[in-house]
Amino acid sequence: MTDTDTQPRSKGRLTSRALAVFGVTFSFAAILVSGSILFFAPKGKISRAEDWDALGLGRQDWSDLHIILAALFIAFSLWHAALHFHVFKTLVFGSRMSPQGHRVEALIALAAVAGFTVLALLQLPPASWLLELNELFKHEFWAR
Repeated sequence: MTDTDTQPRSKGRLTSRALAVFGVTFSFAAILVSGSILFFAPKGKISRAEDWDALGLGRQDWSDLHIILAALFIAFSLWHAALHFHVFKTLVFGSRMSPQGHRVEALIALAAVAGFTVLALLQLPPASWLLELNELFKHEFWAR
């Protein structure tokens, strides 16, 4: 055992990288919760008529919270991307260890985002199925 193994650790300093990672993670988790609640919530007219709430917050409260948390997520994500831009650049353009980079993975991810964007805009399956489920909850489930 060395002397360094027996000495107590000193308090580490605050790092912007760790703060960015935790900020992205926690803000994403929060918008996931608020978005899930809003997905299943009744539409505004029904929620007001029934005085609907979830966890003590009404629909408008959840909507406001979701917007604020999404803005926070965007800010943390941009900060995280700026801090890790060199990693992103290496993944796309390659390095000495991996000269080809990960262009195929980048193209697959880009195609998935573009494809689901088009499917949502054209209201085609499977995106339309999710939108229909949302409409079912907003208009039919709560109207009973």
